[in-house]
Amino acid sequence: MLKLNPYKIGFRTLKTAVGMTLGVIICKLLGLDNYASSAILVVLCIKHTKMHSLTAIVSRLVSCLLILFLGSAIFSILGQHAVVLGLIVLLFIPLTVVLNAQEGVITSCVILLHVFNAKTINGHLILNEIMLLIVGLGIAFIMNLIMPSLDKTLKHFKNEIEHQITDVFIAFENACKHDNHELNITFEPLALNIRKAKSLAFRDVKNHFVRNENSYYHYFDMREEQLDLLKRMKFLIENIQTKDPILDRISQLLSEIGSNVNSNDYTALRLHSLYEIRLSLDELPLPTSHQALNSRANIIQLLNELEEYLNIKSQFGSLKLHSEIKNYA
Repeated sequence: MLKLNPYKIGFRTLKTAVGMTLGVIICKLLGLDNYASSAILVVLCIKHTKMHSLTAIVSRLVSCLLILFLGSAIFSILGQHAVVLGLIVLLFIPLTVVLNAQEGVITSCVILLHVFNAKTINGHLILNEIMLLIVGLGIAFIMNLIMPSLDKTLKHFKNEIEHQITDVFIAFENACKHDNHELNITFEPLALNIRKAKSLAFRDVKNHFVRNENSYYHYFDMREEQLDLLKRMKFLIENIQTKDPILDRISQLLSEIGSNVNSNDYTALRLHSLYEIRLSLDELPLPTSHQALNSRANIIQLLNELEEYLNIKSQFGSLKLHSEIKNYA
C-alpha cells in the first residue's frame, strides 16, 4: 500500500515560491524576453545552506555565460540547426567539467535554447540573457541569505543528549551500589541523537560565509567520543562478579558525574575524587579468589575509562568557553 508523507510547507518551499514570483515579475517589468526563465534559475539555486547556494550560483553563472557566448559564436558561423545544437552541447559539457561548473549544465541548456530559437543573434539578445541571469541568480542569492537559526534546535539536542548520558550514569551507579550488574541499557537512541546533532551542526557551518567551524559540532563530537567509553564501561560493570568494598565509592563518583553532565561541570573535582579512589585501592586487601581478582581488574579498568571520559570533557571545557576561544583564535 502506498504510504503518503505528511503535507507540509517548509521554509525552503516558501522561499522558492516567493523567489520565483519576484523573478518573473521583475523580468517582465524590465521588458525582458523569455522572462519566465528567471524562475528556473531561482528554483535551481535555492539550497539548504548559504554556502551550497553560493556554490550553485557561481557554477550556474560561469556555465551560463560560457554557453551564451560559445553558442552565439557557433550559431552565427554554422547556423541555427539541430545538428549544430548537438555539437555545441557535445563541446560544452566537457568544458563545464574542466571548469568545475557542471552543476550549471541544465540551466545553461535553457540559455542555449533561447539563442537557438532567437530570430537574430545580436547584442540585444546577449544583454537580455545576461539580465535574466542577474535577476534570477540575484534573487536566489537574496532568498538564501534568509536562513532560520539552528541554535534552538542544537540546544535542544544538547539537552537531550546530556539527559540520556545522565540516565546512563544513574544506571551505572545503581549497578555498583546494589550489586546488580545486569544493565538493561541501549545506546542506539543516544548514538542516533549525536549523529543527527552533528549533521545539523555541520549544516549550520555551511550557513556562514566566514566561519568554517561550529562549537556545537565539536561539542557533539566530544560526546561521541565519550559514548564509546560509556559502552566499554557497561561491559566492565557487567563483568564485576563480586562485591568489592571500593564499589561504594565508585558508585558515589558515578552519581557525581551523572549529576554534572552539562557543559559547565567541574571535571577537575571529579578527577580528584577518581585519583583518591585509585590511591585507596593500594590500602585494600588483595583479592582472595580468581573471581574477585577478575572483578578487581574490571574495576581498575573502569577507573581508567572514567578518567579518559573526564579528560575528554576537561580538554573541551564548556561550550561557551570553547566558542570564545575559537572566536578569539
